[in-house]
Amino acid sequence: MINAFLYFIIGFIQGITEFLPISSSGHIVMIGSFFSLDNLLLISVVAHIGTLFAVIFCYRKRLGELFGQFGRDVGSVFKREKLIPNENRNIYINLIIATIPTVVIVLLFNKFLEANFAVHTLVWGFLISSVLLIIADLKKENNKPLNKRNAFFMGLAQGCALLPGISRSGSTLVCGLLLGVNKEKALDFSFLMSIPIIIASAVYEGVKLFSCQLSINWAGIFIVMITSFIFGILSIKIMLKLVNKNKLYYFAIYLIALSLVLLIFF
Repeated sequence: MINAFLYFIIGFIQGITEFLPISSSGHIVMIGSFFSLDNLLLISVVAHIGTLFAVIFCYRKRLGELFGQFGRDVGSVFKREKLIPNENRNIYINLIIATIPTVVIVLLFNKFLEANFAVHTLVWGFLISSVLLIIADLKKENNKPLNKRNAFFMGLAQGCALLPGISRSGSTLVCGLLLGVNKEKALDFSFLMSIPIIIASAVYEGVKLFSCQLSINWAGIFIVMITSFIFGILSIKIMLKLVNKNKLYYFAIYLIALSLVLLIFF
């Protein structure tokens, strides 16, 4: 019963924090420091898969349009037909552009950051995130298009979220807003950006884990995935509402308070 409750807590925390700008990985590290639970890395990977399904569910219509456009473009290339510019093509091209710098940063710095990922280093990441959120909230809204340049810099910001306590969704959203991208477009693109990265990280960590001999609690794995999926959907809906109301400072206050707690108790 205790283990089942811990699995639920991890799935809940991952689901809620993945799409809110408060660093899901930082919260998972904190939970791991409080409780002794086997295969925490495997559980974290499964929780990320749950949130992956959440963003796919919430953006299923848009993803269907993007895949359909990609298929038509591939067919046009083979037929040597001229590609007519449209919004869906721009989005999937921007997703490719955004993913490239993220992957490069991960490949270059992942081992170093993993070795230095600990509770005492989260404080500074949380504080940096809080400052960025306040700046983004104060930034006057523009309505610039999400072009290739902006996508590239949002990809760089996503790579920087490897730093302990830096939120992936927060860093990409703040970057988009500082570049002048419309809030809704920046947030939608931030969510879509998470799909290839979560898939890649899940495959990478999964290969490493399953090459070892692990004793897997399949019931616990199921609890984590379902819980992170359900609360991931809720997290996306909450974020969409709060961003449109200029309420990012709520998360900044939370991160500052959390940093103070970590400084006192660690």
